[in-house]
Amino acid sequence: MDDEIRMRAIDFMTRDQRRALRRLADVPRGIAETLMIAHGFRRELIDVLVLAGLATVVTDIVRIGEETIRVDLVIITDAGRTALEG
Repeated sequence: MDDEIRMRAIDFMTRDQRRALRRLADVPRGIAETLMIAHGFRRELIDVLVLAGLATVVTDIVRIGEETIRVDLVIITDAGRTALEG
């Protein structure tokens, strides 16, 4: 994404977007997307953060007992951390 567009996205972050980034900043390995949604963050909000380069989503495979499941983790990026500082 173009740096100018990214900076514009950072300048106009909503309170919920900043709240989501603060939550993500507290958990370096990421938070399950389903847990973010359970905490009241809409999927669209997560998508905006990803498109702005402030967060990323990584699929991880987790084994629980005999079962293996896929988990989408939302992780703050360096740009997201910078946005919180600014």
